[in-house]
Amino acid sequence: MKIAIVLTDQSFLRTKSMGIFNISMGLAKGLMHHPDVKELHILCNNECGDTFKDCPSHVKLHLLDKPVPRRFERVWWDQFGLSAHIRKISPDWLILPKGFPPYFPFIGKTKLACYVHDVCWEYYETKPAAVRNKAFPRHELLYFKALSLRALKITDLILTHSKFNESRILAHEPNATIARIGIGFEPPLSAPENDSNRRDILTYASTFHHKRMDLVMQHISAWIAQRPDRNQIKVHLVGSLPDSFKLPQENWVHHPRLPFSELCQLMRQQCRMTVYISDYESFGMPPVESFLNGVPCIASDFPSFHENIPESYIFPKEDTAAFIAKANEVYDGKIPFECPTYPTWAEVTDRCVRALADHS
Repeated sequence: MKIAIVLTDQSFLRTKSMGIFNISMGLAKGLMHHPDVKELHILCNNECGDTFKDCPSHVKLHLLDKPVPRRFERVWWDQFGLSAHIRKISPDWLILPKGFPPYFPFIGKTKLACYVHDVCWEYYETKPAAVRNKAFPRHELLYFKALSLRALKITDLILTHSKFNESRILAHEPNATIARIGIGFEPPLSAPENDSNRRDILTYASTFHHKRMDLVMQHISAWIAQRPDRNQIKVHLVGSLPDSFKLPQENWVHHPRLPFSELCQLMRQQCRMTVYISDYESFGMPPVESFLNGVPCIASDFPSFHENIPESYIFPKEDTAAFIAKANEVYDGKIPFECPTYPTWAEVTDRCVRALADHS
């Protein structure tokens, strides 16, 4: 099987969570070593090219100088540049790990597999214009919605990761051909050292409305206020802050997007617990990353979280009292830590390749 995978339109330097970074790199590396992949073409940029510089002889790199930028240059790449590259390679399958194909994919006899991560635009369509426009300029939301819906109709095979996301895809395109292959992870790390010295907690910042920064502040501030050891606890807030957002207290520490190794180090060396609150998640990577680093995460109630983390760590999203009770249980170690078993990228890649073969 001859496969091409596209990594050019992503930045790989800094992240507040692995997210699509993990999916793209994990799947590309998995395909490199799968016995049924006889020729693999990787379209990459200078932020991830070094990762593949010593790859096997059947792997061919196509290096762009930099990630594809936003706005018109992104549109040009999506609609014309990508198709031109693929026609030259002429693979059996083209895999787009970000899930956005050309609107009219002139890619010859190549079959198209899009890894569709979510249809989150459906969440923002229901919000007032003031909320929606803070997340996406209207033209950008319409563009990605159009590409997303087009992907569901023209893609030969849709790859995805959760039952919840599969159900949302089918709600928009009942005839879609879907393979739920999951997401791969490295085996769990050893338990963090100096557990008694880890007193902080970690949560995430975002400019997107569905990440619910209002509830993050409300719940955590109320929880800290009732702790007798409140002066010894810092709240690490990782990600981009909304405009005019102010940290509520001195013990809140803001970190911009971090290299993933630094994010893991922060969790493992300083944090006893992480918190994740969201209105919409097709999978929910941050809670899984936390558990894999030996740090429990309490998460707001949402269907995809029930698929990926133990029920004992989930709380009703709007209920501050329930959050405080759950946070105290977890922070004080009253709920024994358990890390679920997650698939490796070797397992996920095998599911992917078998799905491609079944639909060739």
